[in-house]
Amino acid sequence: MVRDLNFTVKIVVAPTLREPDGLAMSSRNKYLVGDLRRQSLILSQALTKARKIVTTARKPVQAARLRATLKGFIEKEPDARLDYIEFLRPNNLVPVKQVTPGTQIALAVFIGKTRLIDNAL
Repeated sequence: MVRDLNFTVKIVVAPTLREPDGLAMSSRNKYLVGDLRRQSLILSQALTKARKIVTTARKPVQAARLRATLKGFIEKEPDARLDYIEFLRPNNLVPVKQVTPGTQIALAVFIGKTRLIDNAL
């Protein structure tokens, strides 16, 4: 979009900064008190689980099936409620129906009242 609209903006792609336990750094993390902080780790665990499923699969994984698997995994935490999981082409963020290595995953999960987001290839 920056290129298409000739914006004089430079986009710098950088890895997500994470806490030592894997949670993406965010100002919202301060709202995760007590057991909510532990439950919030389900986001990074879900990303790891998705990566393992996709990289060990012999063929592309159906996005709908992977989404359902991850939803069940995430919502095993009592205060976790899935907002969305999307699987996207990393170069243009178009949703895909088949997930292969290199696909971008983006998710948002409410932990209690706090909405957390994360993403990974």
